[in-house]
Amino acid sequence: MSDPFDLHIQGGPAALPQQDLSRAGVKGTTCGGVECFYGIRYGRLSKPDTPRSAVTPASGQLDVRHLTEVPVFPQLPSRLEALMGPGIGENPQSDEAFYLNVWTPEGGTDLPVMVFLHGGAWVSGGGAARWYRGAALAAEGMVVVTLNYRIGPNGHLEEDADQDPSDHRPMGDILTALQWVKDHICDFGGDANRITLAGQSAGAWYAWALAGWPKAKGVFDQVALLSIPQISPWSGAHRSTFTRDTVALCEEMQRQGDPQEVALLRAGAEVLSHHTSPPGAMAPMYLPVWPVAAAETPLHVSALYVRVTDHEMSVFLPQLAPGSKQDVARLSTLRAQSDPPNLSRACAQGWPQDWPHGWSEGWVETVTRASWLSFGAFAEAIAKAAEGRGRKVIRRQFAARSDLPRVGAAHCFDLPFQFGNPADWHDAPMLNGWSSQAFEALSQEMRADLAAFVLNTSQPLNRRIGTPLPTECHIL
Repeated sequence: MSDPFDLHIQGGPAALPQQDLSRAGVKGTTCGGVECFYGIRYGRLSKPDTPRSAVTPASGQLDVRHLTEVPVFPQLPSRLEALMGPGIGENPQSDEAFYLNVWTPEGGTDLPVMVFLHGGAWVSGGGAARWYRGAALAAEGMVVVTLNYRIGPNGHLEEDADQDPSDHRPMGDILTALQWVKDHICDFGGDANRITLAGQSAGAWYAWALAGWPKAKGVFDQVALLSIPQISPWSGAHRSTFTRDTVALCEEMQRQGDPQEVALLRAGAEVLSHHTSPPGAMAPMYLPVWPVAAAETPLHVSALYVRVTDHEMSVFLPQLAPGSKQDVARLSTLRAQSDPPNLSRACAQGWPQDWPHGWSEGWVETVTRASWLSFGAFAEAIAKAAEGRGRKVIRRQFAARSDLPRVGAAHCFDLPFQFGNPADWHDAPMLNGWSSQAFEALSQEMRADLAAFVLNTSQPLNRRIGTPLPTECHIL
């Protein structure tokens, strides 16, 4: 493997010697002062061989030595692969991928815990992806847990006609995993009374929804929302219609020779492609069936960490010819729908000359308005509502930029720096041009910042992280 970065414990499995160990009957390894435990089972299907049945608590562990040997739930390649690389493709896939992974400082006791929920537009990703290796974050003085939850068809299609219209299967998966953490994390050096639930993108939405769900009260006490999207959850009726259309198309694909699991994934993607979104909005996605979508929902947590990137939507917007009829119409629509704070034409006209090619005044305004509409406004509304109820809120804006054309501080670009594992991102095009020194400097800053929240130590309430833009260009 040829990596653009030096290999070390934060980045990958190569450089430091590993030693076997065991905690509470769970096998792991210790490397570079961090203990690693992979493939711990937290649940099973309540109806074996019925992938859309409810989860039931379970125990056990896979016989694996590497994170990428842990299965994830079935999925097609991510639409962000051109940005993030194919990292998730190394994991096997299974309908029974109810697994979690734990990293803990060697010999640590009574440490705060951070549970991380991956993103992936509700259709891809997994807590066992190498992208989310938690060793570097654990080295900041916390226990880190990642987990899989159901995605795509088996997470979202209706199970049967009698299904509760407000039921959303992945929420049950996550709550079951969180209960495992609450019950067992002390065996891995964690404090069950100091649990922060963190999530990115779809995972951030789940973290927020769980923080407002009475069933999850008392399971965690803080929440970190990284790039939380604003969505309109599916209704039960829409789920029924979507299920009917997807199953019918799946059966047709099976008659043409596709295996059932592949046919179901492809059928769901095909049905989604027939739906449309307004110009400048996110493409149609699988979405939760959930009765609450308002930012003002009361949360049962004591503190929030809320972060967005400067250009969340840059990788989701179709590339249109600058000045074309479609381009002008899209920007006109966005101007009518969103008004990001401090946005001005002077900002766009004074754009730095050292930006990658492809950035123009119109593209800057389009991305800024679309990002505020789909991410920033919701994140800020959640933050203000929480402050209004006396909660502590930490606000962060990620400003570091990719050198890829028209990408900037894109959605997901903060993840490699947050996890501090560059070798696990060696094939991510978005990191091209970043030196190991620059990467590590920013990563150290980000790891320390999130750790300060998890550890409840002093930190500024508001700040930008990464290469800053000119003052007049700040949008939050």
